[in-house]
Amino acid sequence: MMKLSANVLRLLSVLALTCVTSCADENDPKTWVKRLDDPAQRTPAIKRLDQFFNDAMSGATGANKREDEKVKKLLDDAVEPLTKAYIAGGLDEKTRKDLIKLLGDMADPRAATAYAKAFKDFEPGKNDDDVKYASQGTSRLAAQNQATDQALVDALWEVFAKFQPSKNNKSINLVKDLQGAVLAVKHPSYGPKAVEKLNAPVTDPKDPAQGMDQIQFWQATAARLVGELKFTGAVKALVKVLMTPTKGDLIFPVRLALTKMPKEAEPVLISALKGTDPDFATLASGYPEKAYIPRIAEPIAYISRPAGREAILEALAAADNDSNRTILATDLTHFPSDAKSVKAYLDAYAKVPPNAAIPLLGGGNGHAIIAQAAANFFDPSLTEWLLKETAAAKGEAADAMPPAALQAAIKLMTTQNAKAVGDQVAKIPGKAVEKDMFASAEKVLTQCKQDAACYVTFLDAPVPSTPPAAKMGHVKAAWMAGIYGNAETKNALVAKVEKVKDGSLRLAMVEAIDHLSPQGDAPTADKLEKIVESDKAAGVNAATDEVFKIALKLRSRVP
Repeated sequence: MMKLSANVLRLLSVLALTCVTSCADENDPKTWVKRLDDPAQRTPAIKRLDQFFNDAMSGATGANKREDEKVKKLLDDAVEPLTKAYIAGGLDEKTRKDLIKLLGDMADPRAATAYAKAFKDFEPGKNDDDVKYASQGTSRLAAQNQATDQALVDALWEVFAKFQPSKNNKSINLVKDLQGAVLAVKHPSYGPKAVEKLNAPVTDPKDPAQGMDQIQFWQATAARLVGELKFTGAVKALVKVLMTPTKGDLIFPVRLALTKMPKEAEPVLISALKGTDPDFATLASGYPEKAYIPRIAEPIAYISRPAGREAILEALAAADNDSNRTILATDLTHFPSDAKSVKAYLDAYAKVPPNAAIPLLGGGNGHAIIAQAAANFFDPSLTEWLLKETAAAKGEAADAMPPAALQAAIKLMTTQNAKAVGDQVAKIPGKAVEKDMFASAEKVLTQCKQDAACYVTFLDAPVPSTPPAAKMGHVKAAWMAGIYGNAETKNALVAKVEKVKDGSLRLAMVEAIDHLSPQGDAPTADKLEKIVESDKAAGVNAATDEVFKIALKLRSRVP
């Protein structure tokens, strides 16, 4: 056998190496995956793999593009080596960011350890973008029900618990992405930890370290989180937040969280309203004019259960200032209507001075506020009372009452008293919008009279876009369907809600559905919540928040 010289062997080795590097298939992701092991080729390899991924996703079809065969094959080939490269470290800053961004975009559970490392290594101002991209990837995993790695779950909470938006000057989106990831993962282990956040004291909400970090970031997220988890162990902490003056900016997420746990929240809220719990009684002492009462009463009203109504009736009877009296009266309209509630409502109105301003409601006239809310009782007998009080109003109330009370009267009027309403509306000077509202409402009233099915059918007609008052005919139809309707009417209204995109009409329809569901209705609540989810996904806001609140109310009323 012929022996090859050393020079020939060296030449062959060079040629072989050259073939490895230059003869490789540049369009095969595996070629670039292999180059991740070479520090000199790692950066271009990451860029090329990013191109492969984006091209594969662009060409993929179907609802879940990551299930496309080409995408799946690329992920199978690349995710683990890319994750290994990130964990190994030793990358320059730009390459490291590009790598974790790619892994975040890939949203593969095999990248969980890379996300966890990004969270654990967080140092403000140094690797903010790493946390941002890891948060995005974690949220995508959660959306696929794949954020199950406990190390990732724990690391996410750790970075959330120490992250301070007040000290973040690198990425505005980082705050939202990190918060979003925690809410998307919503792991059960987060419940007790969220309670710890809610219990943290706030002495000066104007201090960025407290207002921005504690209130807007940690505690607002914690409130939303325990609501999503329905973590009942947080109920008392949530009510304490409502009772804490320095945490006023948390009212809305806290109320929403409580209404998601109605049966557990109601007795605790009632104990706060009555002052029977010493902890709440101590907090109540920090409020002048018992201003904590409206904070506690509203979630009770939206929970809308019998025990809560009795508690509000008791508080209303004992109310000793006009603000609390006015607000508690309007809270009664969130419960199923009955004679006892209506009487208490009218008694409260009589106790409020005609020209009383209500500071907690923007300084509005107390009589006008109560009168306007009366429509939500769906009780036509209140029409005469509304007309009488409008005619008797003097001073500031004479200006405030007509637009409030007459709009309520227009909603409630029947064929028997429509003329009286029209006569009172006609007395408003000038081209008042109430005149157009009345004309629009009277038309449908004359057409359908006491026929609930006729009113439901009327809702199929296009909603006039101009003038705004013209849509009152549709609102009136929804109201009368509630007044004259039954279970069949309710089902017909529910079937139409999704098609209606006008916010004022949709609100009227769900108010009618609410009125027709005194014992609650879980299947209807399910349907309304699906509509809300669909609208949010489509970026539509047609009274979405109110539809969701009504859905929660219907669910909580179920015995």
